[in-house]
Formats: sequence, structure tokens, C-alpha cells
Amino acid sequence: MFGLSLPIIGQFIASVILQVVAISALPMTAGFTKIGPTLACIVGFAIAIGLLARIAASGVQLSILIPLSAAAVPIAVVLVSIFFYGEPAPILRVAMLIGACALVGVASTL
Repeated sequence: MFGLSLPIIGQFIASVILQVVAISALPMTAGFTKIGPTLACIVGFAIAIGLLARIAASGVQLSILIPLSAAAVPIAVVLVSIFFYGEPAPILRVAMLIGACALVGVASTL
């Protein structure tokens, strides 16, 4: 495995941000009937997945990359849904999400 360089970390952060933006734009697509938000979702996901592919091609192991992404994206999307869409944030839901993400992180180190 190659070391994590600053460009790889930047690509990972950009990928997570693009995934969060694309997922957060889903309600605006109205079931993919509005062309602008739909294109934003498609392009956001395509670039985000492309960045993950570039990171994997640079030598970062998928066993590290995918769990980190799988933990970071849901937490960020929940924060967006709470702060931008006004969804409720019961403490049990947030605690369970954080616990699940922590378990993903632990599992990726085994």
C-alpha cells in the first residue's frame, strides 16, 4: 500500500463532499423529473466514484478506503438532513449511527 499523500487525502475529501451533495440533492430531483437537480446528482456521483477509483488505482487498499467512505458519508448526510431539511435528530438515532460508523471503523482494522 502506498502512503496517504496530501493529494489522495484531498481526493477522498472531495469524493465524500460530492457524494453528500449528490445525496442531499435527491429530494430536489422530484423523482428524477427535474432535469437540473437530476443532472447535478448524476454528475456528482460520477465524479465522486471516479475519484474513489483514482485513489484505489494509486495503491490505497479498498479495505481502508471503502469503510472510511461508508462511515463518513452517512454521518455527513444526516447532518445535512438535520440542518438543511429540518429533520428531527433523536439522540438514539444519532448515537446508533455514530456507533455503527465506529463499528465499521473497527471492523476495517481487523
